[in-house]
Amino acid sequence: MTKTTAHNIKDVDLFLFDLDGTVYIGDREIEGSFSTVNELRKMGKRICFFTNNSSRMHTDYIARLNNIGLRVYSDEIYTSGQVTCEYILDHYRGCKVYLLGNARLRAEFALYGIEVVDDDPDICVIGFDTSLTYDRLYQFCKFVKKGLPYIATHPDFNCPADECPMPDVGAMIEAIRLTTDRTPDFIMGKPHTIAGERISKKYNLPHKKIAMIGDRLYTDIAFGKNCGFVSILVLSGETTAEMAEESKVKPDYTLNSVKDILGLLK
Repeated sequence: MTKTTAHNIKDVDLFLFDLDGTVYIGDREIEGSFSTVNELRKMGKRICFFTNNSSRMHTDYIARLNNIGLRVYSDEIYTSGQVTCEYILDHYRGCKVYLLGNARLRAEFALYGIEVVDDDPDICVIGFDTSLTYDRLYQFCKFVKKGLPYIATHPDFNCPADECPMPDVGAMIEAIRLTTDRTPDFIMGKPHTIAGERISKKYNLPHKKIAMIGDRLYTDIAFGKNCGFVSILVLSGETTAEMAEESKVKPDYTLNSVKDILGLLK
């Protein structure tokens, strides 16, 4: 374990966990992560699993975690898709959305009562669209080129997958930038601060009482640093010790895995 700043994990009331590479890999629990989450609950700590992946509804994550052995409740899941929906309701209520998103993200928008259209939209939103077609991407570019407000659920360039990572929203943002000379007006997910502000309000906690735990430096840890949260890097996923040493993004704590958190709270 290494510690690099004055942030104190013992002050934390809410633990935000990334999912893939942090709590599980695929459908396999990372050893000790589930028991650690349950122990934190017993200590009176609050838990939230916060993911940038907007290709699934929040209910899909509840079901997945329950199926692989960790009991999770609806107020313990938060996705970049949900952040996007809430932001639209706050700032673009009643607006029609042209959405690059698969059926599950569309279902999330429907749950929030947001109208998704194919023609004459008021705003454009890009999510992790695993059903993307060239025609829809080109139509999105045309709306962006016209100057419509442009929102992205998150900025990840790729999503971990077997054999080869999948192109994620960030890769599409680059394609759209090269085509339209525009980047999103607002990005909802990690490492941007809009989600951090919403989390602080959602749980009614000051930023110093929140910790972000994750395996990616440029999303999870940068998010924690940008928001003033305690940042905890775990070396159970994407980031190696060597990568962490060389990075300009320095977490408050570096641990081998989630299970090492409990030792810091004694």
